[in-house]
Amino acid sequence: MALRFAGDDVTAAGVRQRRFDVRHEGRVIPGQLWTPEGATGPRPLVLVGHGAGASKTGPYVVALGRRFVRHHGFAAAAIDGPVHGDRRNDGGGSEISFLEFGQAWQNQPRLLDEAVSDWTCTLDALEELPDVGRGPVGYWGVSMGTILGLPFVAAEPRVIAAVLGLMGISGPTKERHRRDAERLKVPVHFVLQWDDELFAREKGFALFEAIGSTDKRLHAGPGKHAEISRAAFDDSERFLAEHLRAAFA
Repeated sequence: MALRFAGDDVTAAGVRQRRFDVRHEGRVIPGQLWTPEGATGPRPLVLVGHGAGASKTGPYVVALGRRFVRHHGFAAAAIDGPVHGDRRNDGGGSEISFLEFGQAWQNQPRLLDEAVSDWTCTLDALEELPDVGRGPVGYWGVSMGTILGLPFVAAEPRVIAAVLGLMGISGPTKERHRRDAERLKVPVHFVLQWDDELFAREKGFALFEAIGSTDKRLHAGPGKHAEISRAAFDDSERFLAEHLRAAFA
């Protein structure tokens, strides 16, 4: 495992943004890191898992990374999920990535285990950086970010709070996700869209109910799958910031 910075190193409005690759088990994991300008020493870290058809450079992913840096002085990082972003070499756009992820979810039995491994080794590498260090870790990921991220949060003791959602007990790995949800013990903020056309609200409620955490909160908002409100983003940011600050005090 090795982390290598690649591409531009850009600082704007106090936020330093760097592109990186982590090599692990024969795979290259492309990522993006946001840290405060001139930062040294350990700090809380938020890992952001993007949805299907997006990437580590998607607008809401970048906005979240920058907000956690600017508003709270944290570090934030995102990696491209399978068949997304810089993991592709064909320039395939969001629709192709969305469709191919659905196929991979259906046909690749080790997809979730590899995602857990990718996030774990990325976290290991980030903690070695002088401007990240070994502070408390939060996870933010909905839709595909929950499909791949829920098993990681369930397996990784360094994650102390998580934002999950836009997913339900359904799909080819529904029993795996049910078991992983039951294993969760950390505080969880769960985002649900009332008219979600991809994961019906009843299946979302079932996943929320399966979560084993004693501190779990549901943010149910109007609209379809991708119509998350600004209020939902704001609430999820506050939730992670409160837990990470308390753990870092």
